[in-house]
Amino acid sequence: MTARLRVLSPLAALALAGCGGSGPVDAGPPTDVRLDQANQAGTQALTMDMPSIAVRQYKVALSRAYERDDAGAIADVSYNLALAQMKAGDAKAALVTVREARSDLDRRRAPVPAELFLVQAAAAYRSGDLLGASAAAQEALGRTAKDPDTVPRAWFIRGLVAAERGDGVGLAQAIAALPPSKQADLLADRQELQGRAALLASQPVEALALFEQSAAGRQQALDYRGMARALALAGDAALRSNHAAEAADLFLRAGRSALLQGDSATALPLLRRAEDLARQTAQPGIVEEVARLRKVAAERATKA
Repeated sequence: MTARLRVLSPLAALALAGCGGSGPVDAGPPTDVRLDQANQAGTQALTMDMPSIAVRQYKVALSRAYERDDAGAIADVSYNLALAQMKAGDAKAALVTVREARSDLDRRRAPVPAELFLVQAAAAYRSGDLLGASAAAQEALGRTAKDPDTVPRAWFIRGLVAAERGDGVGLAQAIAALPPSKQADLLADRQELQGRAALLASQPVEALALFEQSAAGRQQALDYRGMARALALAGDAALRSNHAAEAADLFLRAGRSALLQGDSATALPLLRRAEDLARQTAQPGIVEEVARLRKVAAERATKA
């Protein structure tokens, strides 16, 4: 999931009101410079794929939002921080951020933006909490969103949950709610759900093509986590289609991308599958590449 689950587009539509630019003297109250600068620094770090730096900057901005007791800023910066924490691979921290913001907004009876529920749904899904993901996605759908992409993103998460549960009806409903789009990441969402539906329908050849299309779209959208996931799904589809050699290559590509993103927990099992299949199909090049990547992972673990 843009950066939205990617899930999710990283930053759209949730920049703080009044940020940037100069206006007439009577345009409104002055901007809180400290909050504004920290938020913008976090946004810049996230667009440069430096989520750990973005997390630090957004924490500064969020502290300032609480200091000035600004409900709108608390909601907006909490979303940004949770998104950066997701990008940094810490879905549990993102859930804590969202829950703290929701509690604060609920106590003061301030509205909770749909986007906060969306990032909660993404974090819950990534944490394996399918029930929580489905509930939060439904909350996002039931509220007015600032970002027009919030509704299709929420439907995507509902579709993922339905696929995990083997719920073909729920998955079809989610696909129907995602019409074809010219936007690469939204189209990739739809193609991934269609691929999952094809797998449920025992149509692995069709699923393979859809997952490969989805991976290409996510690459265009710079959603490399989503791309790696789509490649891994394509590997599963290739294996079910009795194309073990192709599956080995797809698992290698998925695992390598995940590893280079710093996600060893996802990468190493994929690389193991690639190696096993490569040995079965006499592809020594893949076996050698897996060995090289394991050394990279070991060196990173030692430095950590």
